[in-house]
Amino acid sequence: MAQVFPAALQPGAVVGCWRVVGTLGVGGYGAVYRVEPLDAPGRSFALKLSLHPDPARALREMALLLDRAWHPNVVRVHATGRWPDPVEGLPYFVMDCVEGMALHVWAETVNPTFRQVAMVGGSVAMTLGVLHARGVLHRDLKPEHLLIRTRGQVPVLIDFGAGDQAGALTLTTTTLPPGTLHLRSPEAIRFQQRHWRQPELRYPYSAADDLYALGVCLYRAVTGHYPFPPGQEPELLAVAITERLPPSPRDINPQVPEPLSRAILGLLEKEPEQRPRTGEAAHSELMRGLLSGGAAAFEAHLFDEIPGKPNQIRRPAWPAHPYLTPVARRVVPVAAPPRRFPAWGWVGMVMCLGLLLAGPGTWEVLIRGWTRHTTSGVPESLSAPVGHKLASEPDRPHSVPVAAPATAASVVAPKEEPAPVTTKPPVPPSPKIGRTLKAATIASCVAGMACASAPLVDRPTPPAEDCPEEARAAMQKLKVSERQWAAKFDPIVDPDFVTVREGRAAVYTHGTEGRVQWGSMLTGTLYVGSKRVYGRFTQLRQKKTGETFPVCIELWFLDDSTRGVPRSEGGDETTAVVPNMMSVRSVWRYDE
Repeated sequence: MAQVFPAALQPGAVVGCWRVVGTLGVGGYGAVYRVEPLDAPGRSFALKLSLHPDPARALREMALLLDRAWHPNVVRVHATGRWPDPVEGLPYFVMDCVEGMALHVWAETVNPTFRQVAMVGGSVAMTLGVLHARGVLHRDLKPEHLLIRTRGQVPVLIDFGAGDQAGALTLTTTTLPPGTLHLRSPEAIRFQQRHWRQPELRYPYSAADDLYALGVCLYRAVTGHYPFPPGQEPELLAVAITERLPPSPRDINPQVPEPLSRAILGLLEKEPEQRPRTGEAAHSELMRGLLSGGAAAFEAHLFDEIPGKPNQIRRPAWPAHPYLTPVARRVVPVAAPPRRFPAWGWVGMVMCLGLLLAGPGTWEVLIRGWTRHTTSGVPESLSAPVGHKLASEPDRPHSVPVAAPATAASVVAPKEEPAPVTTKPPVPPSPKIGRTLKAATIASCVAGMACASAPLVDRPTPPAEDCPEEARAAMQKLKVSERQWAAKFDPIVDPDFVTVREGRAAVYTHGTEGRVQWGSMLTGTLYVGSKRVYGRFTQLRQKKTGETFPVCIELWFLDDSTRGVPRSEGGDETTAVVPNMMSVRSVWRYDE
C-alpha cells in the first residue's frame, strides 16, 4: 500500500485527521505534504512528517516552534501527532501552508523594487532579532527557507529543523550543525578547520551566523548570484569564504542603491564583531537608505527585462575574476591555556638585563673570575727561587691572549745560585673571553626570551602508510610516478607567502608534468608542525577536462628537496606562514 512509505504518500492518504492532497517537498529528515482537515475539506495546511528513525530532531523542532519561535513572520504550528501508530509512530506536525515563493525565486519572477527587497530584508532582520533575544537560532537560513507570501509580500521563516534554543540538548554528531557550505559564516568554517582533529567539539553557533546567512540571501536576491558560488570545489569555496572579499553587489548589478549594497556587505563582514550585532541593528542599516536623500534609487526594479519577452529578466553576469584582492583580516589569537615561564628562563632574562646595564668594570671582573677558573695553570705573577720577582703587566682582556709568549716569561737566577734558564712551554692562544662571555650571556638571554614567547609544541607527523593500488595505477597512467614538480597554494593572487591552516586544503600544479595539466588541483590534508608544514594529497583534478584521479602526492620544498615546507615567522599551532611556491612529489608510500 502507498501509505506504508512515509516519504511517498499519495493523494487521499490519511494521517491522523488530515488527508494528503499533494507533496510539497521531501528531504533527508522529513517529507512535507499539502493536507486538508477531514472535517473541513478545501482548507490547505502543510504537514511535516519525520522520516528519521530517531524522532529527536522532529520533536525538537516542534517544541521550538510551539514554545519560543512563535512570531507573525514564522510559520505557525496548529497540530501535532504520530503516524501510523498514535504512540510509537513517526511524529508529525501541521502548520500554515504559505502561499508564496522562495526569496530568490520571488526576486527573479516578480522582479520587485529595491524598496520591496529592503523592506523584506529588514523584516527578516527584525524577526531574527526577536528570536535571538529569546535564545532561538535558525542555523539553516537560506533563500529556500524564506518564503514571500503572494499577498502582502510578507516574508515567512520556515524549516527550523536545524534550529536551536538556549538550554536544548545537542543532537548533532558533527562539529557544525546541519547546513549548506556556501551559507556558512567564515568563523564557522575556521572553527571546523581548526578543530577537525577534535570531532567531539561543537561549534558555538551564534546570532552573528544567522545574520551572515541573511546577508548571503539578500546578496543572491539583488544580484542573481551568491557571493561565493556553491558550485566551486568545497576546498576552494571554504578558502573564498574565509579569505576573499566578495564583489560589491553594485559591481554586478549597477542598479543596486549604494546604501543597500553597503548594508549587505556589512552583513558579510569576515569578523562577527564587524557585522551588525543584533537583528535590530541590521534592520537599521537596511532601512538607512530609504530614509536618506537617495531613496529614489530604491524605486527601480532589480533587473532589466529582456526586450520582447515580458516577465523575463536579464540576470547580470558574474565577474570573470571576482576575488583578486585578499581580505585584510585581523588575526584573532586562539585562546590557549597560559604557559608557565620556566625558572631558568627568568635567570636568562635577569642576566641579560643586568649585563646590558652593567659598566665595563663589571665585565672585567667577570672576565677575570672566569679566567682564574679556566686557565688555572697560569699564575698571576712569577717568583724566582730566592725572591726575585718578575712583575708582569696584567693582560688586557680584549687585546691580547691571557697567557703571554714564552720569551716574555723567562726567569734569570742570581749568579751565586746558577740555574738553567727555564722556558715555559708554548701555550696556544685562548679565545677572547669577553666575546665568549657576551655570546654566552646573549644566548642565555635569548633562551629566557624564547621561554617567554611560549615556543610552539612540535606535534608528531602523520603516520606512514602505503599508497593504494588504484592511486599507483592512476599515477602510472598520468606518467607522474615518482616525479617532482612545482606547485602553488594560491595561483591567482600569487603572493610570495601565504597563510595556511591545518586540515583540508588544495594546491595547484605550476607546470605540466607527464599528462597532468598546468593548474590542475590537488586536494588533501595539511599538517602544521612547529617548523614545517606537511601535506598529503589524495585526489587530482585536471584543469581543462575536470577529470579526477586518485593519487599519492606529498608536499616538498624546492630549495632543499626535503619533505614538507619550512615555516616563516607568524602563525600559531594550527596556522603557518609558508612560501606560496613549493613542489609536490608523487610517492609509493607516505613516510613519517
